[in-house]
Amino acid sequence: SDSLAQLAGYVDRLGEVCPWTARQRAADLLFHTRKELLEVEQVLRAKEIDESALCSELGDVLFDVLLLIRVAARDLSPAAVSLEACAAAACAKLRRRAPYVSGAAVPASPEEAEAWWQRTKEAEKAEAWWQR
Repeated sequence: SDSLAQLAGYVDRLGEVCPWTARQRAADLLFHTRKELLEVEQVLRAKEIDESALCSELGDVLFDVLLLIRVAARDLSPAAVSLEACAAAACAKLRRRAPYVSGAAVPASPEEAEAWWQRTKEAEKAEAWWQR
């Protein structure tokens, strides 16, 4: 969307001109991301959810994630760590853990969906362990 592209552009610009951003490493940004997630939790746990506040706080989390990607790409490898690479990894993970997003049979219950997700996640972790 236009707003998402604009936000990504702002994050890129911060990476180019902001001295605070230039000094940060990805691990340094985790404190801010956790803080924003706690603010999302606060909004969601309110008796009545303020949708405007929720969008604002989720926007802060989205900004933090984009900034984490930008800083990690700068410090590691822009070819390996990018918004596109992270989105592709998320899509691949969803296709494995929730294959019905791409046309497979839909689980009959929330429990069945969760069980599939957990089994697949455990198998992925076991495979990653063996590949070390």
